[in-house]
Amino acid sequence: MIKKIVLSLALIVFFSSTSFAFEKNAENFILETTQNAKKIILDKAISDKDKRKQLEKLALNTVDVAGLAKYTLGQERKNLSDKQISQFVSTFKVFFSKNLSNKLKDYSDQEVKITGSKKISDNYVLVNSKIVSLKDKQEIAVDWRVFLVDGNLIIRDLVVEGLSLARTQREEFASIIANKKFEGLIQSLNEYITNN
Repeated sequence: MIKKIVLSLALIVFFSSTSFAFEKNAENFILETTQNAKKIILDKAISDKDKRKQLEKLALNTVDVAGLAKYTLGQERKNLSDKQISQFVSTFKVFFSKNLSNKLKDYSDQEVKITGSKKISDNYVLVNSKIVSLKDKQEIAVDWRVFLVDGNLIIRDLVVEGLSLARTQREEFASIIANKKFEGLIQSLNEYITNN
């Protein structure tokens, strides 16, 4: 009887510690990713062009861009061929990296503070953080949806002040598709890529 109790306790400790390790790894992943981005942005020895390239590379290495691309297609995905989906994913990757590097180029004094995390499933942790402006002490709540895919941690979405960026993008694309069809969405993305 005592052996069974000890074994049960050992299993509880083991599984709770592995769960905790997953959450800690996800938190460290977000910290490391944001610190790397900040380092690139604030490095005065790097030209703006090279900064953009490095930020785009960092984004493609840490975000599940292909998964995000398919998600943003919403219901339209069912109506597309494999070839069209592949074309969209390729175009979206370039659009996403350029869009992100554009948004980050004006980043200056913000600091990311991890405030906690919650394991949602065996391969999904929600990491909570605050982005704090050192100048005016303004805080923005940002939650990171971090997944474990093929042994690697990857970001699938950011929830800024309760608003999912992936869902917002999907709604924007749905509006374009409703007005201009799939071809119009591809054209809109290509226009953005050309102009940025």
